[in-house]
Amino acid sequence: MSKLIIAFVPKDSKEFKYIIENSEYTGYSTFEALSSHFLKDSIPIKILLLRPESLDKTLEDNIKERLISLGIREEDIKFFEIPITGGYEGKRFITDPKIISDFIFLSLKETYKEEYKEVILDVSRGLNFLVLSAVEAYRRFIVSIKAKNLLHKESIPAFAYVYLTPLEENKLYEIRLEKMDAPFFFDYFKNYNKLPFNFREAGERELYSELNFIKRITYLGNTCIYTIKRGFILAFLTVLPWDEIKNLLREAEDKLSITALKKLNSQFTEYKGNTIERKYNLNYPLGNLWIYIYLLNSFWEIYSNYKDEIKIEDNLKWVKIETLQRFNKKIIKEVFKEYGANIIVSKELTDFQRAFESGENRDFRKGGDSHIIRNFNAHAGLILGFLEQNKLEYSIAYKKEKYKDIRGFLRDWEREI
Repeated sequence: MSKLIIAFVPKDSKEFKYIIENSEYTGYSTFEALSSHFLKDSIPIKILLLRPESLDKTLEDNIKERLISLGIREEDIKFFEIPITGGYEGKRFITDPKIISDFIFLSLKETYKEEYKEVILDVSRGLNFLVLSAVEAYRRFIVSIKAKNLLHKESIPAFAYVYLTPLEENKLYEIRLEKMDAPFFFDYFKNYNKLPFNFREAGERELYSELNFIKRITYLGNTCIYTIKRGFILAFLTVLPWDEIKNLLREAEDKLSITALKKLNSQFTEYKGNTIERKYNLNYPLGNLWIYIYLLNSFWEIYSNYKDEIKIEDNLKWVKIETLQRFNKKIIKEVFKEYGANIIVSKELTDFQRAFESGENRDFRKGGDSHIIRNFNAHAGLILGFLEQNKLEYSIAYKKEKYKDIRGFLRDWEREI
């Protein structure tokens, strides 16, 4: 069972004795003791070490050498430099704490692989504000992995953090791994129309323009959420702009990566004597945005699982009642637990089924134009004025000329935030 251990590069090290599950180890740090413990049982591990920018890079060499001597492959040891804030080593660093947390988050994202069965955060050593930043980033990372694996819960690893207890007047330490979790829920992104970056200097229009795709990601993420919560299955499959969503996901991987953030951080870092200042801050954490990106990716995966069952004919996108029923059960009810929407959709689709079995199209006696928006919501978007029906193939489709109206109705989530 492969494991990923995340820890800070320590400023200074001396050997201590550690106890892990009644076995004693000697090492310069808790992550070295943990490595010895796991390697004893031939468990593959990878180490991610975060080095505060105030510390000399040469510290990495000694740590790498010790880890390799324990039996860890050099390619399984990764170092990332992270920005800090405050006065250290005769220098003053001025950085928005959200930037620090996002560097940690994106370092985790960059390093993580699906093969890891357990991810361990070791903050037993480190400056207090860095510990807080790391825990914040770690919680967001846990939620992002849950969003990414919405349809693959078996792929979600175990998460833990190191709990260190001093024994015998600090000459001996006990290491325990405590389970860590963060609840997953999806809500409407409050800053859907605001970019995360806030540059303090004028003249950054080109950069803002390059990042405008973020607004579309949060907008379309909210639209997907609202569509699922209301049970608008046919709209989800045939009206949402899935080609655009796929392109946005690719753009996010390119422009919101750790590499992109490092480049931006370098561009907007000012050095004045012993002062290092970041000339930008964040309106909200990129970690929050990545939770949304991964959630949107899961929506894309849901669509991909059903897209081959959409039949395009006569300039219409037809979906069988059986496909919609399966979507309602598997996705609306089982994945998202939207029981109210599930009941409404089930009733609507049952009425279609019965009508088609009788050799007739379904006759709507409700859903007149006087209350069109209300009835669109009340009937999961399946109202007569918007639909074409094919009783021979048990299929329905939205009329092409109604797409604009439907997209407008899907904006109702804006009233809820």
